[in-house]
Amino acid sequence: MRKKKIVAIVEASSTGFGVFSENLPGITGYAHTIQKAKDDFIAAIIEVNGSNNYEIAYKYDIVSIFEHLSFLDVTETAKRIGINSSLLRQYKSGIVKPSEKQKERILSGLHELGKELINIQL
Repeated sequence: MRKKKIVAIVEASSTGFGVFSENLPGITGYAHTIQKAKDDFIAAIIEVNGSNNYEIAYKYDIVSIFEHLSFLDVTETAKRIGINSSLLRQYKSGIVKPSEKQKERILSGLHELGKELINIQL
């Protein structure tokens, strides 16, 4: 059977991470780490539906991106993206929410980094 594609949102809170999808109202996952929150979300899908017939694409908020990619140095990432490192730290900590334009700038910078990493050969 072909899996249905859905988008799940990963959001940080003061105590952990939540995962939910607008496609599956009432089904959520929560844990202290992103991976465990994703696992909890999938377990909830299976509990409600009897199986997981979904191909899940995860969408992150800024706080969760930097938690998930904890190896990224904020200062160096800010330089690459071309934004103030203090401002990026505020986004990372959740003190300030980035505008849509800033989100796009950050996303574009992270995608450029990803392209560089894919092209590395050893």
